[in-house]
Amino acid sequence: MYLFSSKTYVNRKFKLSELYRVTGADKDVKADAKNILSVTLTNVLNGETLNLPSDKGGTKEIYIFEIELSAKEVPTLFLAALDKATQFHTVFYLRCEESEMLYGAYKEYGEKGMKIGKYYKTEWSEIRETPLPPVTSLDEMYTFFIDELIPISARKGESTRAFVERYDAVMKLKKEIEKLQKLVDKEIQPRRRFEYNDQLKQKKKELEELE
Repeated sequence: MYLFSSKTYVNRKFKLSELYRVTGADKDVKADAKNILSVTLTNVLNGETLNLPSDKGGTKEIYIFEIELSAKEVPTLFLAALDKATQFHTVFYLRCEESEMLYGAYKEYGEKGMKIGKYYKTEWSEIRETPLPPVTSLDEMYTFFIDELIPISARKGESTRAFVERYDAVMKLKKEIEKLQKLVDKEIQPRRRFEYNDQLKQKKKELEELE
């Protein structure tokens, strides 16, 4: 778990029945939550609790939820429902016995409220205490958490949105490279093989620049 400032601690434990009402959970969401032992809002990060100056960034508050599980099965439907009902940026810290995982999606404010992007997750690992980096804004703090979830590093000064878009572009390129490599391996005509190889080199160059 991360070593948060004592000012950020809330430690409000919710009953699942309460969250079912808040999220309007249907039978599928409730069934998906079968391995949830507890849900706790452990920390609220904002300018006051982190001693950061107020700014005009897109991140107003970050909610840290700790979800204790009885098995290493991520309750994706339940978490998505809870995330949708939480109109702030969120990070889900999952625990199962002596293992932990970080789970979450990039969220941003839109004209019709909070927009939720794709979900990312870390691998399960042993529970450890992790210090937070020095940051000058909540936007930087939110980028740090997204950076933890995504297996490439954010560039200095890169916005969270730009970082997520770059990662999605990386994943798209990797799929294209894999497809081209298969075409190269199967092609027997020298001319076509050369063309595929040329495209493959260009895609690999683009990937190297993005990563």
